[in-house]
Amino acid sequence: MNMKPFIVIRNYRDDDELKCQELVRDYIMSFAKKSFYCFCFREITLQFIIITWAILFIFIGVPLTFCALTIPGCIFFLFSGTYFSFYAKAVEIMKTKPNQSLVAECYEPFLSGCKPSEAAGSIYLDDAPFEESFKNKFRRKIIATVSVKNHNTLYNAAWIYRFAIAPNFPINKIVEPMMNILNKNCIENGYGTLECTLSEWQEDERDFFDNLGFTTRQIYHKQIIGSTLTVLKTQLTCDLQTDEALQKQN
Repeated sequence: MNMKPFIVIRNYRDDDELKCQELVRDYIMSFAKKSFYCFCFREITLQFIIITWAILFIFIGVPLTFCALTIPGCIFFLFSGTYFSFYAKAVEIMKTKPNQSLVAECYEPFLSGCKPSEAAGSIYLDDAPFEESFKNKFRRKIIATVSVKNHNTLYNAAWIYRFAIAPNFPINKIVEPMMNILNKNCIENGYGTLECTLSEWQEDERDFFDNLGFTTRQIYHKQIIGSTLTVLKTQLTCDLQTDEALQKQN
């Protein structure tokens, strides 16, 4: 039998928790560097450097030559603040207990690597139609996860959280069947809408959810370092109301 990589989309199990936590952490931290580079070129960063330079020179009497050292110091402060803000968010999400959750598990041959696009060529739901002895010849890696739970503030709404996908894997091929399953489960449980929040760095994810029929509910700024550095966040919503869902609610 040909040892081609494949992906299985299945329900979350308790023994997946550590791997899912690592995946969520790496996914969130992947946006920290991009955020830092963007913050470096914002007007507030230049103002912070100038104000720090002025305070040292005028009020403390530090020579201008040494005041120049405030530039790398401010950049380091910006990097540290951005990194630890994203890390704190990653830890918060990692510790959140999953409710309804799905994972995508990639089966790769032990003796040869594979490209993410190759693995996404064959996707199975629940389980792969192979004998266990054959599947044991592959190494297994969770490459995507998504969970839903009751929304904290919106009535009759489900909230997407702990969403993550490994780098270079096509989000459309892998996450779309996962979302179809979650949508079906939400409708069966009587939910009316499905909600999620994306940051300004998640361009691919935004296009993906737009194609699934999500629309913008609200746009707001999330604080990163106080009120000076913020990230633009977009809350998306998808109407799940069907005749079956309405009958179940009644």
